[in-house]
Amino acid sequence: MIAHEQYDSIAALDAIGAATRDEANDLAAHLPSCPDCRRARDEYGEAASLLARDLDPVAPPPQLRDRIVGAVENGNVVDARDRFNSSRWWMAAAVVFLALWGWRELSVRVTREKIHSSEAEIRRLTGQNQLLAARNDKLSAEMASLASRDTRTIALTGQQVSPSASAKVFLEPQQRRAVVFFYNLPANAADKSYQLWILRGDQPKPQSAGVFDVTQSGSASISIENLPLATEIKGLAVTLEPKGGVAQPTNTNFFVAGST
Repeated sequence: MIAHEQYDSIAALDAIGAATRDEANDLAAHLPSCPDCRRARDEYGEAASLLARDLDPVAPPPQLRDRIVGAVENGNVVDARDRFNSSRWWMAAAVVFLALWGWRELSVRVTREKIHSSEAEIRRLTGQNQLLAARNDKLSAEMASLASRDTRTIALTGQQVSPSASAKVFLEPQQRRAVVFFYNLPANAADKSYQLWILRGDQPKPQSAGVFDVTQSGSASISIENLPLATEIKGLAVTLEPKGGVAQPTNTNFFVAGST
């Protein structure tokens, strides 16, 4: 019984006419049920045809198959050639056989690289799809906020450091959620972040409501969850802070601010 892995070797030998009759019969019986081996046999046959175009036909010497296999197993074609005192046909056949193996190995390598590339592309697209899904969920929540019957609107106006800036807050008191849209804010530097603060009536210190970046367009938006009770919110303000935000404001240079 021939192991499946051996059919690849037999296919290469069969492509140059060096397989035994039993091996050729076993291969012929195996090919209909194995697409991988059929593909390998076709590739070997194509390679052998291309390589043989530059070779003059010469009758093969006896025991050619054993010589070729022995050369490949030893990994040294020169030693095998010297050992058997081979003819020109032997050299041509050995070159063809080894070239077939190289052809097959290259094909396998290219296929693996394509698979790896495809898998990487699938992972990239999956990540993008997840990101788009998250953005879609955020957008849906924002649209729900805008359409809710209970939504309150709060206007924030530009302060001394940025008088042309403004913001609009859509507050859902029952869900303790808000969406804030900012306009005409200066773009922040790479080492800075804008930070939104909730000015509470029940606490002396501001509460961070999140950080955001502003590009050259001057626009940005931020969603806030788990807000304090509406009665506890006295106002909102924005400062420019170190990248990623801070626990408490480092300055009182408000870009936009407003009371509720």
